[in-house]
Amino acid sequence: MDPRNLLSSIGEVVYSWDIQSDALTWGPNAADVLGAIPESAMARGLGFAGLVEPGSGRSRYDAIFSSGGHDQGEGVIYRTRYAAQLAGRSMWIEDAGRWFAGTDGRPACARGVLRLERQARPEELLEQTGELGDRSALLERLDSALSEHLPAERGIVVLVAAIDELARLNDDFGHEATDEIIGVVQDRLRSVTRSRDYLVRYSGNRFAILLTGCPNNQIEAAARRFSKAVAQAAIETARGIALVRLRVGAAVAPDLSSHAGTLLSAAENALAGAKAGAAEAAVIARRQENRDPAASQTGFDVRALAALNERRVELALQPIVRARSREVGFHEALLRVSVGRDDAFFATAELVAMLERRGLVRLFDHRVLELAVGLLANEPSLTLSVNVSPHSLSDPEWLDAFVACTSGVRGVAERLIVEITETATIDNPARIARLLGQIKDRGARIAIDDFGAGHTSLRHLRAFPIDVLKIDGTFTQNLRRSTDDRFYVRTLIDLAQHLGVETVAEWVDDELQASMLADWGVTYLQGHLMGRAELWRPAVDAGARFAAG
Repeated sequence: MDPRNLLSSIGEVVYSWDIQSDALTWGPNAADVLGAIPESAMARGLGFAGLVEPGSGRSRYDAIFSSGGHDQGEGVIYRTRYAAQLAGRSMWIEDAGRWFAGTDGRPACARGVLRLERQARPEELLEQTGELGDRSALLERLDSALSEHLPAERGIVVLVAAIDELARLNDDFGHEATDEIIGVVQDRLRSVTRSRDYLVRYSGNRFAILLTGCPNNQIEAAARRFSKAVAQAAIETARGIALVRLRVGAAVAPDLSSHAGTLLSAAENALAGAKAGAAEAAVIARRQENRDPAASQTGFDVRALAALNERRVELALQPIVRARSREVGFHEALLRVSVGRDDAFFATAELVAMLERRGLVRLFDHRVLELAVGLLANEPSLTLSVNVSPHSLSDPEWLDAFVACTSGVRGVAERLIVEITETATIDNPARIARLLGQIKDRGARIAIDDFGAGHTSLRHLRAFPIDVLKIDGTFTQNLRRSTDDRFYVRTLIDLAQHLGVETVAEWVDDELQASMLADWGVTYLQGHLMGRAELWRPAVDAGARFAAG
């Protein structure tokens, strides 16, 4: 049984997107599912967005930046559906996953799965287009307005508005009812748009409003006018009544820029930082000084090393519970790094990626191991799992550190689970198998994290001394909606049972997911429903906080 072949047979492929660098990486079956796609589209997120048929739905970028959620360390769900040109055919695609915030609170990276549904018919694309404009037409209109009004010293304000929590509305009401909601929102916006201004819906959930001659001190009032028009009354759909709120970002010409593309991008970035229903009705983009990337990276190195030296590296523990009894089986120890202010931390997703790029992740993995072993020594009833980067596994000194840390206190290694990613087993599998064997000899257990992307086969898995498979949350979060994902997750659970290893289902957020997974025989559940990661701080009654191992 080969997960890669099985994934390809149901038309699914996993991806990771570093939003800040726009680098896009795919699961090993991408060519099987997507066909021959230009390298520029495969390697870059915005390049792939260029394959989306205009008017067919929100691109992944739009779905993420209009999701309206706030990452508390465990990601924010996004979901969209669009048609895209793949190898000469237009295909309907469901695109779902979670984005994770950077230090500024905005999306920094995403992990998701694409599922091909069927080929799109030409008449469907015509029906979908309706009054939906595309980005290039909007930019042309904005460029024309700038050319006409700026010479006459009439400013232009670009407002970009989006419906808050559209992913939740999709889940609660379905795609058809959500389309009704978007149509009502557009009508309400049009009802308060002045005749000299311009309103267009683009990218599915996003509206652009070009205001001519709007004084800077009236921008907030204008944004409030549009927000109140949308929120004035609930929207009745065939599937129920929805309460809808708007988020608004703004950019001003010529104060910020006189270039159409710069203005629109700035307003979209401002939208990402806006909150629905906030006292300030719009986030207005401001001019920023250019930063030297090399200086920024050097500054990161200094801050990261200072955090290590000043003991500002801490652990947050998330419970992993038994699927049947809901008793805590163990906790995952997650890295948190304080920035030096009370309750302020580096964003974990951005931090780990940067540590890997800058060659510092080994130092932090070592510190996490030290903290975890210290906690286990003080809490005899506790069992912890720790994540180890592939960069650390390739360093012979990591095993020496592991042996030294676990030799000091009897019984600590037996309560430690070492988590490695599925991709870490690919390069030099014989060496990794020997390394994992040495870890097992110390009494620790081994878990494969984010399992299911198709990197490993059954034969490959048998070569490693694995105790736990953690099923990738990109599949478990879609169980309510996708029969393909239900089939795939059940198959992964059966595979694990065949291998005689335990399973953890990640990203479990509701009772329906939990019930399905328990019925299928998954061993453990992890996610918001079971409990969020909480910062661990030494306390007199610490033992009472962790009732089970």
